[in-house]
Amino acid sequence: MELGVTQVPTILQEILAKKKTHKICHATRNVPLNMPNLEQIFVIAEIKRASPSAGKISEILEPSVLAESYLQAGALAISVLCEQDYFHGDLEDLRVVKNAFKSACVLRKDFITEVEQIKEAYDFGADMVLLIAAVFLDENNGGFARLLELYNACKIWNLTPLIEVHNVFEVEFIAPLNASLIGVNSRNLHTFGIDKIRAYNLLDSIKCVNPNAKVIFESSLNCSFDGFVVGNLGFDGILCGSYLVRSKNPKETLKKLKSAMQKGKESTNAFYKNVFKLLDSALGFVKICGITNTEDAKMCAKALYELRQENIEKVGALGFILEPKSPRFVQDLNGILNVLKDYPNVLKVAVIKDDVKQMQKALEFYQSGKIDALQLHGVKSQYFGGMDLKEAEFVYYAVVNVGLKKDLEDLDELSSPFVLLDSKSALGGGSGECIDIGVLESLEMQYLCVAGGVGIQNIVTLKQMGAKMLDINSSIEKCAGNKDKDKLQALISNLKDYL
Repeated sequence: MELGVTQVPTILQEILAKKKTHKICHATRNVPLNMPNLEQIFVIAEIKRASPSAGKISEILEPSVLAESYLQAGALAISVLCEQDYFHGDLEDLRVVKNAFKSACVLRKDFITEVEQIKEAYDFGADMVLLIAAVFLDENNGGFARLLELYNACKIWNLTPLIEVHNVFEVEFIAPLNASLIGVNSRNLHTFGIDKIRAYNLLDSIKCVNPNAKVIFESSLNCSFDGFVVGNLGFDGILCGSYLVRSKNPKETLKKLKSAMQKGKESTNAFYKNVFKLLDSALGFVKICGITNTEDAKMCAKALYELRQENIEKVGALGFILEPKSPRFVQDLNGILNVLKDYPNVLKVAVIKDDVKQMQKALEFYQSGKIDALQLHGVKSQYFGGMDLKEAEFVYYAVVNVGLKKDLEDLDELSSPFVLLDSKSALGGGSGECIDIGVLESLEMQYLCVAGGVGIQNIVTLKQMGAKMLDINSSIEKCAGNKDKDKLQALISNLKDYL
């Protein structure tokens, strides 16, 4: 059974128990078998009516009509959810779609535990079958021996198995299969909670044990920017359902998602790849902000190098504020960035407010490759600096100003891969004021990222409550915009305890 799973029935266990009450259905296949085209970005678009977490999503009275819009938008496969009780799907949906589009590649997405279900999938027209590793961690479902049996049965019927994993343990569990196609699901099937960063980081784990596998990202894609992130990380494809099904125009939505993923794959920017690993490490992601001169830039870059971690190329980040009203406004960013060419292991972040000119200036630095990411200060909606962040094709993360817990009520609406929390102040940032510890303790955030008054005096407290990013500024200064060597070294010495 998966680590951390108790004897209390989970959502996955409930689904499997209900599934066992259903009988095998019979049909006669009269459609050709189609192999998936894995040489292109492998986009699987899903027909999905409901889920345990979201409830009812869409009626989908005519699955073939939705499938047609997906295919016209460039989907290379159609996923049909066939589970009846919790997802309101049916094998008949699969047969209807395949009969309507005989040259399409169709995936049976279901909770399969029996060899007979592989033949059933073939009979109803499936070309691919989903096999979920988490199911077989429980020996009551046959363990790895059953998974191998199902995998081999797929081969017998010339069906392509898509092996789904959720964590490093499962990656190691399926390694002996040497699977050609692996899906990473960011949703825990026992709790149905989401952890996208952990899922993103699984790509490298998979490539270490199975370098030739094609790997797709399977869930929690909620805007085209998510496609950009997935492509940027190096995934070979996506499987998307709820986001497309909810769309008023699924064809155009899928086109934008696929295009964004292509843009992400074309980018050589490694910010997310490194920062997601840092966020998942014991030390976390350390950023020193408010750099205004070359001497401070070199001093802080050297200090960050002391925090280097195994298997993570970058050691942390330096931040440069482009807001002219800030006492830490950087006058000669080009000059500083030229000096930092000697420190390629340090990430460089442009910090901007909700201003069109600042956004344009930051994007010029980003597009030239001089800046790795944009830190957007004071994000309140999907629009910032004249841009729709849900359709962005650049690397960024959001900063939200927090005074009370209610300030975070709309956090789920943001498309930012992680959110940095800063204190509310008249300055809007850089005040040295801390977020109330009681407010931070009340938050239930997987990746707690904190700015505002972060320093030696509260590092231990913040780390104990699980902070995964520390954005440090005024606590290591002589005066606004000038860093203090002794304060910096004292801070670094404290942080080294977490390596």
